[in-house]
Amino acid sequence: MLFQYKISISALLVAAICFPASAQDLPGESVNIIKDFDARLLESNKLNVTPTLPALDTNTQRQNYVIPPRPLNVTYDAPKLRPIGMKSTGKEETYNGYAKLGAGIPTSFLGEGGYYFGNAEKFDGRIWVRHHSANFKDLENQRFFNNDARLNANLYLENNLAVEGNIGYSFDRVHYYGYDHDSLSFDASGVRQDFKILDLGGRVYNTERTESDFSFSVAPSFYLLNDFYSNSETGFDLRLGATKWFNEKHPLKMVIRTDFTNLNTNDKETLNNIYLQPSFTFHADVVRLKVGGNFASNRDIFYVFPDVELNLRIFGDGLQIFGGLDGDLRKNNYRKTAEYNPWIQIRESRIRNTIWRNYFGGIRGDLGFLSYTAQAGYSTADNLALHQATFTSSGLTQFGLVYDTAQIFNIQGTLKLQPTKELTILGTLSQNIYTLERETSAWGLPELEGNFSAIYTLLDGQASLRANAYMADRIAFRNDEGRILSGQGLFDIGVGGTYNFTDNIGVFLDINNMLNNKRERWLNYPIFGLNVLGGITARF
Repeated sequence: MLFQYKISISALLVAAICFPASAQDLPGESVNIIKDFDARLLESNKLNVTPTLPALDTNTQRQNYVIPPRPLNVTYDAPKLRPIGMKSTGKEETYNGYAKLGAGIPTSFLGEGGYYFGNAEKFDGRIWVRHHSANFKDLENQRFFNNDARLNANLYLENNLAVEGNIGYSFDRVHYYGYDHDSLSFDASGVRQDFKILDLGGRVYNTERTESDFSFSVAPSFYLLNDFYSNSETGFDLRLGATKWFNEKHPLKMVIRTDFTNLNTNDKETLNNIYLQPSFTFHADVVRLKVGGNFASNRDIFYVFPDVELNLRIFGDGLQIFGGLDGDLRKNNYRKTAEYNPWIQIRESRIRNTIWRNYFGGIRGDLGFLSYTAQAGYSTADNLALHQATFTSSGLTQFGLVYDTAQIFNIQGTLKLQPTKELTILGTLSQNIYTLERETSAWGLPELEGNFSAIYTLLDGQASLRANAYMADRIAFRNDEGRILSGQGLFDIGVGGTYNFTDNIGVFLDINNMLNNKRERWLNYPIFGLNVLGGITARF
């Protein structure tokens, strides 16, 4: 129908254009409509199409971008920050050197000095010398002198590396004045004992941690000891250490150490120890835990010692509880023995290791004005070195080493009290209870010792006052008749003070053993009684 309609309209238009004259002359003025126009669309079939998404592409493609560098030109100066309202203060004076000279009663002399030198970025060094001598003329041969000198230097290299060197020399002289002064007399040259020690050492280490939080050190050391009676000892110690830090606060440490000793007397003795000491310490707000071990070897015998300590913060730093266990091989070589007892006769003794195992626990804290530690411990010691008196045919008292197996119960405490900025009070107290396997007593070893002091500064630090007290119990020995003797206890009180006239010059005075106690720390060797030492100080 639509097609027919279009043809009819087209025919009419053609007729109207081609025959305009005849179009005006239609017969009549009416039009007959044969049929009404009716347009209809044919029915269509609807297609239902369900859309679907394409499959995801899960392949990762690397995009390469090339960005040409483009430097930025800064055409202005950086702003300068200036403090507002800050008062200027004077630069604090620093001193590189100091010196101390003094003399006293009984006849005594003291000289000491030190100096620092160097460039902090390239090298630095320190030199130190000291002389101290005394001669108590009321008791024959109660005299001594100590001479010491030390030089230390560090050379700082690139990449945070540094090299350290140490050299030291000491020359000490004592005399065997432990004899019956009512019936015997000796020339000083016949009863003297000299100790000459040369120390050499070094270290290669990194001054700062590496980017991977790692630090290391290699530290060899050597000493040579000679005495007046042609006894000599050499020692070599090589320590290799490394530390790796985790999260900048948890250190993992490893130490490898070799400690060799050779003693030459009438016979030759060696005492060589090798150590492997790993440990890891975990730090947290409330807990600090160290877990490690000390693996030691001596003469093909292998020892395993734990190295464990747990610290719990109960109330911050104010109250902490701790406990742990550790152990070690403690050398009783000639050098350490003579430093503890200068009247030792090493030819009558043997050098050995003390096999030490220790279990401990206690509390400690720091309240700012008060810091303290209280600890109890139990130890076992195989080959504990005891100092038993021996007697020469000429009547001199000397000492030899006796070894025994011991169990030791210990209680100790330390205290630091600072109620004001000017006053500081310090104190330590230790009590040992020995249970021995063979010997009757712990010869030469004190059971109770205490040391207390107070320091008060005044005049804005220009002057200071000091008071101290030292106490110790009686120490047991066996005399030449085999009887057990215990000398008197010790209670030593001393006072002292310093005063600076200028920033560079000052004076000091020390009065020691004011109660004139003549206790015999070693059998037949009474200590110095009342003694006074004073002099001048300088810094530059």
